[in-house]
Amino acid sequence: MAVQTTMRRLAIVFATVLLVAVGSIGLGKLAFTARTPWSYNSRYFKRVALSHDLALQVDFGEPVWMRVDQTTHYRADTDEGGEDFAKLIPRGGHTVNITDPETSESHIYTVTLLHQLKCLGIIRDDYAAKRPPSLITRHCMNYLRQSILCHPNMRIEPAVNNFGSAVRGYETVCRDWTKVYEEVDRLHAM
Repeated sequence: MAVQTTMRRLAIVFATVLLVAVGSIGLGKLAFTARTPWSYNSRYFKRVALSHDLALQVDFGEPVWMRVDQTTHYRADTDEGGEDFAKLIPRGGHTVNITDPETSESHIYTVTLLHQLKCLGIIRDDYAAKRPPSLITRHCMNYLRQSILCHPNMRIEPAVNNFGSAVRGYETVCRDWTKVYEEVDRLHAM
């Protein structure tokens, strides 16, 4: 009974995190905007862990249209759903090597967007296996919570009742996240 309750809670949290993450990916300011005074060529880069300061400089181009709706993809109860989540991570993985131009030292970073998607896949895997949340799943749930709170998506979504049940299909405008994948692929090729 306790496992069923845990699984039910995990399913609710998974669905909530997935919906919020999809909105954040499409509309939130993930970790890809230029920030001042920190930048890649900054003197602060030297010998400082910059995972919280360094950001990919991605030209997102024109906004893209996206339909938020139910899908047969990314299911928690099918092997195909696991494959869908696996395909969200680029061929070269979710990390990139960035070389400091001043010192020529190479540092490994994970791209926030890809870390978030990897975490969703990990949560999905625990849910699909009907097992209690693992240590990495608990990390992922906390990491996604922090990411969502740090870059909240303030769009207003249509609701069908006072409980906030979302309308399951609507159009929105997003940043073109395929540009992030192109940049990560370029960094992998270097």
